[in-house]
Amino acid sequence: MDEASKKRKERLEQLKKRKLESTSNGASDVSLSFRNYSPINETLKAEDSKIMTPADIGDTIEKKMDGVVEKLIQEEDEKRAKDVDIFTLAPKKPNWDLKRDIEPKLIKLEKKTRAAVIELIRRERPNDLSMA
Repeated sequence: MDEASKKRKERLEQLKKRKLESTSNGASDVSLSFRNYSPINETLKAEDSKIMTPADIGDTIEKKMDGVVEKLIQEEDEKRAKDVDIFTLAPKKPNWDLKRDIEPKLIKLEKKTRAAVIELIRRERPNDLSMA
C-alpha cells in the first residue's frame, strides 16, 4: 500500500509540474475571485485577489433606491391632478370581447335556426301542394 501511495504522490507531483510549466509558458488572462473561501496556497493570496467584504461594496441597491419611491408617488399625484377626459379612457366598443367570445356560438345557432325554419316550411308545404 505504501508503494501505491508513493506512486500516486509522484504522479500528482509530475502533474503539478506540468501545469506550472504550461501556465508559465502561456500568458493567461484568468483572474481568480475567491468569494466563498480563502485559498490555502500563498501565491493565490496575493493582493490582487482580495476577498470582497460588505464594507468594500460601495453603492447598494438600498442607497440607489432612496428617493425613487417619493418620486413615483409625486409623479402619480401629478398625473391624478391633471383633468382626464373619460371618453378618451373608455374603449370605443365596450362589448367587443363579449362579441368575440359569443360569435362562434352565434354562428352555430344561426345554422340551427335556418334548419328549423326550413323544416317548418317543408312541413307546411306538402299540405299546400295537395290542396292545389
